[in-house]
Amino acid sequence: MATANSVAYGLSSAQTELYKKTNTDVMVAFKDFTEEYGWADDTPDIRITASANEMRLVIDVNKEVGVANIAEGGYEAIASSVSAENGTLSPIQMNARFSFSTLYKKGWDGSGAKAGQIENEVRFKALKKTQALARVFGQQFYGYSNGYLATVLTTQGASATQTNLPLKDPFGDTDIDDTSANGLAYLSLLFPAGEHVALVRSAAIVEIGVVNGAGSSGDGFLDVTFNAICTPTAGDFLVLANAVTDATLAGTSYNKAPVGFLDATKSASVHGIATSSVPGWASYEDTTGGRWSVAKQKKMAQKIMNLGGVKADRMIIAQGVERDILAGESAARRYAPSDAYDLDGTFKAKGVKVMSSELVPPGTVGMWNNKAFTKKFFNDLPSEQGGPDLFSTDKVQDRGLVQASLDFIMLRACTNRGGMAVATGLTEQ
Repeated sequence: MATANSVAYGLSSAQTELYKKTNTDVMVAFKDFTEEYGWADDTPDIRITASANEMRLVIDVNKEVGVANIAEGGYEAIASSVSAENGTLSPIQMNARFSFSTLYKKGWDGSGAKAGQIENEVRFKALKKTQALARVFGQQFYGYSNGYLATVLTTQGASATQTNLPLKDPFGDTDIDDTSANGLAYLSLLFPAGEHVALVRSAAIVEIGVVNGAGSSGDGFLDVTFNAICTPTAGDFLVLANAVTDATLAGTSYNKAPVGFLDATKSASVHGIATSSVPGWASYEDTTGGRWSVAKQKKMAQKIMNLGGVKADRMIIAQGVERDILAGESAARRYAPSDAYDLDGTFKAKGVKVMSSELVPPGTVGMWNNKAFTKKFFNDLPSEQGGPDLFSTDKVQDRGLVQASLDFIMLRACTNRGGMAVATGLTEQ
């Protein structure tokens, strides 16, 4: 469908075939660029009817009570019934765009040397945007629905050009490591050069800018050029700001991200249900730090069974924590191989699928049951058999440009917070 500033763009049969090929490339690339997508795709679909507005989710978090032992002829149990809780969900639309000249259509019929050159250009741009979409999906797999990526460490001078802007608290979480080499590197990982970001203070936008790259002071520092003079203040949050709009909070990712793992395990309220009001709506959280151990892992699995009534079958582990475990295992088992690792050093856990991604927050280990943290993809990735398109094109009105869009609409849902657990502040190598 053409947007307000675009018109329908007719394609030749050769060009249509190119888009089919590119669509398949996009499918493959999205899955290859982020392991987190594969994990989300592997979860069962939540049974919910699609809507552009908020959707309701019935969640059973209460344990039934009211059993009486009665004497012969005695009074029976008090009639009682605990009602289910109603959670709210909102769909999240991820969008990425790129453009190329209409000479593409006017000067090419799908044959000859020129065809190959144009094919390569279209595919390259589509795949680079797919890579960006996959990267943000992977980040948001772990984060919070508020969209926070980091917090400003100290107040800076008033300037549009902020050099060595210091950051802390990945995803705005004070429990996530932000001082070690791994923690500082993770902060930088969240902000690649060219990314548009916004400063948010007290639920209001301060200014929008573009990341120029890492600061000269090293990891954990950013060089950012803002649209106007501003004063980044300690405690300000950074969020993505890539939407085409005026410089308002509505054009940022603030409160528009899906429910991530940290959100599901640590937030005071998920899907509009507050833990303070519903005590059973909570996860086990280990903040004792130290080295990851068999005892910690066993306790986490037990808590998931005790609180959620399910068996843990998924585990995420920060790469630095995994290296520390391997170092400890190597020292403890100098002469005998460990059954906790593959030959390449990959951590294993019996009956549990394990992921060690660079996007797992530093010092963090998480476990959950696959049915506790589910999803709904409203437009599945395209397939070679002709699945739905992520990739579409319109001509920009009054301009010699064709605009291509990648769209992905989905939601993440936590249906059993007791079936999830997290540990933070763990020792890393």
